[in-house]
Amino acid sequence: MRAVIESFDRRFNYLKPKIRRTIIKAAKFLKARDGYVEISLVNDKIMKKNVLAFPVPKNFPRPETGNKALGEVYLNPSYIQKKGESVSYMAIHGFLHLLGYDHKKKNDRMKMEQKERILFQKLRIVY
Repeated sequence: MRAVIESFDRRFNYLKPKIRRTIIKAAKFLKARDGYVEISLVNDKIMKKNVLAFPVPKNFPRPETGNKALGEVYLNPSYIQKKGESVSYMAIHGFLHLLGYDHKKKNDRMKMEQKERILFQKLRIVY
């Protein structure tokens, strides 16, 4: 797994190593080792939400990555912290969206929440 973390606000630079480790550990556990994900840390001027995830369309060419491109996740750490949520939790949540998990239907939401709980226990993440 290759995780590229970009910060569009210097205040969030300290989060980059933690998020990278979290995503790589989650990918190993989920057997998604050959993927490539981009995570951007943004502020309220760019996005007033906690997390957005954009999976790469099937067969979208990204030869420069050397891995299967999974997509992009945008996190707003200040918004996440204001809501009393965990940045690690939201990073995992966005990553699961890239892997095809969703919460539009009740059954899908239950599957996603179960996978999140398992990951949080395995990775010892408090949310």
